[in-house]
Amino acid sequence: MKLFLGAALAAILSFGWGMLSWPVLDWGQSGMHGFAQESELAEVIKKSATDGAGLYVLPHLNAPTDMALPDEVAASKAAYEKALSDGPYVHAIVRPGRAQGDRTTQLIYSFVRSLLGCLILGMLLNATTIPYAARIAFVAALGLFAGLAVDAPMFIWFEMTARDFGVAMADHIIEWALAGTVLALFCGKE
Repeated sequence: MKLFLGAALAAILSFGWGMLSWPVLDWGQSGMHGFAQESELAEVIKKSATDGAGLYVLPHLNAPTDMALPDEVAASKAAYEKALSDGPYVHAIVRPGRAQGDRTTQLIYSFVRSLLGCLILGMLLNATTIPYAARIAFVAALGLFAGLAVDAPMFIWFEMTARDFGVAMADHIIEWALAGTVLALFCGKE
């Protein structure tokens, strides 16, 4: 019962940090930029996103068929490497049509994500025998791990800016350190 109570209270803190971090501090969104001629670009994206909603990259390595000659394969790879080098490069989540969810659904999913994360961290803390401050540091370190596991690949492979990477890492560490202050009261042993 202590695990569930601690996880629920920590989830409120985790969720609250998310509500403060993005809309109030604005440090996540201030790194986002818009396009000029947005309506024209939107039309191009709608026409070009032939596979529907999903993750799209530009340039995209269109792998030749198995029947392609070695010269065709080499030419395709060379064209891709040149386009990747010359730019532009785009890594985007595309939804060509209307949104499926609404703000209330997103908030519910966000809280459930915080709750599940806190339950998992609480279970991990229950396996520890360390002082209160060390339990908080343990949860914060797991926030650091989450950032390295999720955001570092975006920085390494998909050209996330260093600023956005730093903000994302700080966001993870702060969120889970805050949640850890509550979780550590209910989970783990001295």
